[in-house]
Amino acid sequence: MHRIVKLAAIAAASTAAVAVTASPALAWTNGPYHATTSALVVKVSGSPVATCTGSVLSGTMTTAGTFTVTAASATGCGVTVTPTGFPWSGSFSGGNATISNFKMSALGCTYAGSLSGPATGAMPPATVTFTDRPVSGTGLFCFSNVTVSATYVFTQP
Repeated sequence: MHRIVKLAAIAAASTAAVAVTASPALAWTNGPYHATTSALVVKVSGSPVATCTGSVLSGTMTTAGTFTVTAASATGCGVTVTPTGFPWSGSFSGGNATISNFKMSALGCTYAGSLSGPATGAMPPATVTFTDRPVSGTGLFCFSNVTVSATYVFTQP
């Protein structure tokens, strides 16, 4: 009888260990995703120069939380803002999200860099906040000290 109790205790402990190590935090599936925001803010030296009323990112996601951005838009900015240089790459890791190769053109300049910020919520959906992330400008008479801020909600259909 003792032997059966010990075996049952070992089996229960093994099951609990597997349950603790299996993390449902990244519940993405392989396939398409969309990320939307109602405000994409571009600042120069801390002052807003463009506040877009919408932005959408889309592409493909993997079960590991890595993704590509193959299309993007920025609307209602007051100036023409054109996302370029696709694909951008990204990932969710350790409660953060990063987009590398971010690139948008406006006013004759191309601004590029990496965006990173905290990711919250059950995934999917996940809310990612990029706050005053610096980007560099290339072109004639480009602004310096440019930052990008946005809060995107990532979802999968």
